[in-house]
Amino acid sequence: MRRFTTISLCVFSSLGLSLLGGCEDQLPGREDTVSYIEKVLEQERVPGAAVAIWHRGEPVLMEGFGVTNVNDPRPVDGQTLFKLASTSKAFTTAALGLLVEDGKLDWDGRVVDYLPQFRLGDPWITADFRVVDLLTHRSGLGPGAGDLMLWPQPNAYSRDDVLKGLEFLPITRRFRADYAYDNLLYIVAGELIAEVSGLSYEDFVQQKLLEPLGLENCYAGPVPADARDNLADPHRLEASDGERGKLVVDTPNLAGFDPIVLAAAGGMHCSAGDMLTWLRTHLSGGQMPNGSQLFTEQTRDRLWRPETLMPLSQSRAARDGGHFYAYALGWRVQDMHGKKVVHHTGSLSGMYAWAAMVPEEDLAIVVLMNRSAGAARQALIYGLLKPYLQASDTDWLAYFQELYGTPAEAVEPEELTAPVGFTRVSAQELLGLYRDPWFGDIKIVEEEGVLRWYALKSPRLTGTMTGAGEGVWGVDWDDRSLNADAWVMADRAESGVILLTMQAKSRGTDFSYGFHDLRFEKVSGVESAEIPILSSIQ
Repeated sequence: MRRFTTISLCVFSSLGLSLLGGCEDQLPGREDTVSYIEKVLEQERVPGAAVAIWHRGEPVLMEGFGVTNVNDPRPVDGQTLFKLASTSKAFTTAALGLLVEDGKLDWDGRVVDYLPQFRLGDPWITADFRVVDLLTHRSGLGPGAGDLMLWPQPNAYSRDDVLKGLEFLPITRRFRADYAYDNLLYIVAGELIAEVSGLSYEDFVQQKLLEPLGLENCYAGPVPADARDNLADPHRLEASDGERGKLVVDTPNLAGFDPIVLAAAGGMHCSAGDMLTWLRTHLSGGQMPNGSQLFTEQTRDRLWRPETLMPLSQSRAARDGGHFYAYALGWRVQDMHGKKVVHHTGSLSGMYAWAAMVPEEDLAIVVLMNRSAGAARQALIYGLLKPYLQASDTDWLAYFQELYGTPAEAVEPEELTAPVGFTRVSAQELLGLYRDPWFGDIKIVEEEGVLRWYALKSPRLTGTMTGAGEGVWGVDWDDRSLNADAWVMADRAESGVILLTMQAKSRGTDFSYGFHDLRFEKVSGVESAEIPILSSIQ
């Protein structure tokens, strides 16, 4: 295996031994860097990626790898558009920073003073909720609460649905104390930008951030038709084609032509080259490459200021040579081997991203990929970053493949035992229309002798129900790429009305499938509500 080469002095430095001078002359060269990236992508079955590195005033790498789409292979380059996923959040916080600079907004202003319709499940939290609380994952909501209004895509939820649904989500954590990653409140932040500025979220970011920076390959809203020739499509591995699996395009997640609900939380598209310009502007205290100020250095520092402590395990602390890990405003901040690292990942079905800066090194690194490959992203993060931190040489690809497995290893999710102790409900009684106050309506019908589940606003959540015990059914989704089958449990209210709750079947189910937050009540018989057609909302 070919890896980056670092000399022994760098190893001694990482162990805390005193040296005369640093190890910057022993940084990996371009050939070694490209070779390492290619090895990671090949072993991890990633169809395409773009990587950009900037160090001490000079571009180190701007390179495309692989193809944008396995069915229509076109080479990836530095201008190829990728979904940014949650690395979009930093654009949202910077947009808010501009409004603060203009005196139209205050970081500590109450959200209800700007958006009177804003409601959470606790009246006191609602009344005291500040703008900064939208951005720091300490709201009291559980991890990924309400994300089922965002994906699987496509679906029929709106930003207004998100605002209305918030008050029905349970408060399960301590307000301003517990870290729990959320996306919905970033959507609220986007609506706050629209309310205060008079522009849509997409237009504000495009006009106030992207255009001044000259980012011609970056879009806050839908990608225009004339820019789609160089658009990376999301991919997944299907296990049906032998042990290595088959790479397929995740077509339901292709970029659409209409604004999407999650834009402010993770909906932007950008190239690696433009992302590098974005990071360089942060490193320069808000100064753009043309010398003008996009935002002030004070705003940049506010965006980077740690707000919420994040869990830091002993193994991660040892791996990172660090002591703290925190969330700022759209950025994560930590110390690694004695240096401050500001970074964020992005994860959507079939698309992974990573953006990072080390201010002391004037270092920026961007990684954009068109497959959800955890070991690949982590191996690139550590393999590209660590040499600049004078850390010891490690086979990071082997390290993360040991943790996550390799594409050739069929990793079956651990299925939880079916729950017990629920109310006896016959299959015939189960049929009908049910409603959850934030998720909306689902319908259970009988088709050809089997029970079928339809989510009326989220058509990809369509599946077959199978009895698993008294008052318990398993629901297996028709779309097997979701990896999120669930248990459905029945109960009865005092009035006799049937109530349904849910939980994921597997411990490995992504936290954004928040089935445990759903509480369905039967509202009518089977004759009500039309079953959705997926193509009608694509």
